[in-house]
Amino acid sequence: MAKSVKEFGKAWWTEVYNRIIGAAVFIDDYSSECLHWDGGLFNLLNNGAVAVKSLSPFEICDKNHHKAVFITQTTHTQLQTIKEIISKSELMHCILISCASLDVVYLELNKDKDVLDVVSSGRAPAEATKQLEGMLSDWIGKQPNAVEVVHIPIFTISPTNVIFITPPYHNINLKFNNKLLPETTSIDLYSLTNDERSMLRRLAGSLNSMFDSMNYKEDVYYMGHYSSLLGGVLENSPVCTARRKNCSIAVSLIIVDRTLDLCGVTSHSAESVLDKMMGVLPKFPGQCNELAVNMSPLCAATVYNHPDDIQLSPGCLFHGNDESCLQTYDYMINKSQKEVMFDLYNKLSKIDVQKSPGPKTLLKVTPQSVEKIINASKGNYDVITKHIGILQQALGVVQMLKSPKRAQMDLLMSLEKQVLENLAASRESTSVLHQLGHLIKTRKDRGMSLDNLLALLVHVYSLAGNEVVFSSQHEEQLHQILTVAIFEDHKSVFRDGRMVTPEECETISRNALELLKEVSQMRKQLPRYNSVLKPCESGIGHEYRGVLQQLVDDLVNTERPDIPDLVHKNEGIKDLLRSGLNILTSKKSKMKHPMDNQTVIIFVIGGITADECKQLHRSVITSGIDNNVLIGSTKFVTPIEAMRDVLML
Repeated sequence: MAKSVKEFGKAWWTEVYNRIIGAAVFIDDYSSECLHWDGGLFNLLNNGAVAVKSLSPFEICDKNHHKAVFITQTTHTQLQTIKEIISKSELMHCILISCASLDVVYLELNKDKDVLDVVSSGRAPAEATKQLEGMLSDWIGKQPNAVEVVHIPIFTISPTNVIFITPPYHNINLKFNNKLLPETTSIDLYSLTNDERSMLRRLAGSLNSMFDSMNYKEDVYYMGHYSSLLGGVLENSPVCTARRKNCSIAVSLIIVDRTLDLCGVTSHSAESVLDKMMGVLPKFPGQCNELAVNMSPLCAATVYNHPDDIQLSPGCLFHGNDESCLQTYDYMINKSQKEVMFDLYNKLSKIDVQKSPGPKTLLKVTPQSVEKIINASKGNYDVITKHIGILQQALGVVQMLKSPKRAQMDLLMSLEKQVLENLAASRESTSVLHQLGHLIKTRKDRGMSLDNLLALLVHVYSLAGNEVVFSSQHEEQLHQILTVAIFEDHKSVFRDGRMVTPEECETISRNALELLKEVSQMRKQLPRYNSVLKPCESGIGHEYRGVLQQLVDDLVNTERPDIPDLVHKNEGIKDLLRSGLNILTSKKSKMKHPMDNQTVIIFVIGGITADECKQLHRSVITSGIDNNVLIGSTKFVTPIEAMRDVLML
């Protein structure tokens, strides 16, 4: 039984490694990302894989390889890819590792059939296994053959002991028919499209598998419309119901919609070094939570960098098999920039061939002092090989600090502070939109990208909530300005390279403005957390205090204040029973509280920042409670990614 999410991931990767001896392994991008955070490619090769390839219809097994293992999400498209690979190969033994729960896969395989009896009786996983094994056997086409289908829940990564992320669900879209707010409050799964419904069921199935491995029996709480749907599936799905009967450790699962508060994920005022890096460095190819580090400073050859030509394999930040690097990564989330720099310098000084001053004799560690040690290792491949992890992390931090994008980030930080004070001072009407419109028009003179200014707009509307009424005249002016700006910068706004007409830009701008208005109304139904603009404790000025932060502060408060915004999934029927009993006994039964359970999991659908994780964890630690609080989310998110998720760009 796994005692932590990290142990859960490692235990199931061991199950994978037990099946790959002598096999060619085909792995999809999401599973590859999870593998990277477990230790990487050599974990497969060192455990017996004869080849490792991407799950692609353009790949094929060598003729002398007769066993293949497919590590996949088992979508319809991926099954077709597996069929193509098998048809072009000489395979006799195939193992399909489904990272998605087989009861959900069964629904997708039989989406046009009446399978209610099979699902409700709990036979769906067994039927899916039988169906998929039949498909594999047919695709091999030769007798005898050996096929196996097994569910192994590979879907989590654990950056630290208290944080977990779910890469396969990074693109979950919290929308209802392209709206952030559903048409009616009586929503169910059929408020979503088929694809959205499948994705939500897959997430619920994965969480169910994790809870099963950890012997968890959850009490579900939620905030937000989308979270209520996920909570409903976890509460009512036959496999989840069956699992809870057999599990004994009570935990509280709190599910929160990111859309209730988009300020935190669209802010550039990050203290966390990791967030600063995520805002500046490119993503590692094929991954959504790892960053790419330019390795040319360590290379003895001359490298000419071109934006469209990656000449060197990029470095990365997370190194799962190096304890020293794991500590530094934790520091990048939880410590100050100064502490991260001293940590890096201290570790680099032990490998410094030029013997730079020791960290104790330095008053300040600068990017240049770190870079000097890195440059001294250039071309020395014995040193580089031995210390490759910390060198990559140090290079990443230096590249972030020296990036020309840092000036733009600093400007956006100051703009956010001005906006916050302006909105706090004038709750009825404001000229903030007029100022932002002027910024968009003059963005090129200031060296600012439209993407970042659109993220700032999402930040402003979420910050304002329903407390600030924007002038309709200013909103119309903003619409006109956005139309022109989107047309002028369409190549950077639409990364798929599509061309747009002025009329299309006008429609896109209008839709964006409608979505921004919805952003401002997301907290309207929350009686307690409807405002994130709070007076500073000093009594001077205001500060942003996020919904997640307010929630955690209330959870760890020893006085246990009422949290009406947090809905308990079973509360409806319990309230009816409770009211009936009260008539007879005149005693008020005690309401259940999330902190009644020793373990509490806060899961944010739609992304979280390292800075938020740091602040939430700090609140738990300083409160003195002894509960084990885990923070989960679908991804680490940057301001631009959060903006694109909301505005559908």
